[in-house]
Amino acid sequence: MVFDIFSKRAWRQAGAANDVYQYEEIPDHVRRQLVLLFEQEIGRPSRDEVDDASQFYGTVCIILRNEYGAFHLLDLVRMPEGFRSHSRPGFYELSNFLLREESIDRCIDVIEICARHLSNLLKEKACETLNTRLREGGVGFQIENGVAIRVDNQFVHGEVIKPALYFLGAKGFEGANEEFLNAHKKYRESDYKSSLVESAKAFESVLKIILRKRGQEINERDTAARLLDKLFGMNLLPSYLQAQFAALRTVLEGGVAKIRNKEAAHGQGEEIRDVPQYLAAYGLHQTASAILLIVKAHESVR
Repeated sequence: MVFDIFSKRAWRQAGAANDVYQYEEIPDHVRRQLVLLFEQEIGRPSRDEVDDASQFYGTVCIILRNEYGAFHLLDLVRMPEGFRSHSRPGFYELSNFLLREESIDRCIDVIEICARHLSNLLKEKACETLNTRLREGGVGFQIENGVAIRVDNQFVHGEVIKPALYFLGAKGFEGANEEFLNAHKKYRESDYKSSLVESAKAFESVLKIILRKRGQEINERDTAARLLDKLFGMNLLPSYLQAQFAALRTVLEGGVAKIRNKEAAHGQGEEIRDVPQYLAAYGLHQTASAILLIVKAHESVR
C-alpha cells in the first residue's frame, strides 16, 4: 500500500516532482522502496536458506549470474571494503545488487523477474504498488503482465502524449502546456482526481487559444461545450469529414469534460469519491488526443 505522507505532499507543493519520465537511472529511494516491497511481499529468507523465499532469491541470482557471466552478482558492483559478499544468502546478494548496480537495464532485469513472481503469487496490489513507485520516481518503465516495457513504447504515450507535448511547446501555448504537464504529474503521483481536473483545464485552454488565434471572441467563463460549438462552427476540419462531425463532437463533449464534471469538479456530498487509475489514464489520454486533433486541424487550415 502507498501512503500519501506529509513529506510527499510538501515535496509536490514545492514543485520538486519530475515533469517527465526518464530512462537513464532509478533514484536511490525508489530502489530502497522496491527492496522493501519484495521483502514484504515475497518474504525475507531464513538463515538456513530452505524456505520458499530463500529458494526464489537464490534461483534469481543463479539466472542472472549465468546471463551476465559472473560468479556472484556483487562482483559486478562496487561494495564497501570488507563486505563478505560470497557468504551472504540470495536475498542480500540480489537486494544489494539492485541497490548498487549502475546499469538501469540490469536493475530492470531484477525488477521484472521479481514482479513476475509477484504476479504468479496473485499479488495484484503489490504489482500496482511497484508500478506506482516507478511512476512516482519518474522512471519510464512499467510492469505489464510480468514484462517490463518503456512507457514511451506504449502506443498511446508514443503516438498521442509526446506529440501533444510537442505542439503545446509552441509559443502561445504556455498556459495549456503547464496545465497538461501538471495533469501528467498528478497522474504519476496517483492524485487521479486532480489529474482529471487539470486535463480538462488544459483541454479548455487549448480551445480558447485556437479560437482566439482565429479571431473569435472568447468569454473566460465559456464552458467546454460552448467552446466546442464555436470550434465546430468554423469548419476547421476538411469537408470530407463533415459526416463525422457529430461523432467527433460526441467524443469530445462526452469525454474529458463529462468525466471531469461527474468525478472531480462538483461537490461530493457526504461520500468521498475515489477516482480509479484507469479512469484518470483514460481522461489524460483522451485529452491528449483531442488536443492533438484540434491543433493539427488549426495548423493545416491557415
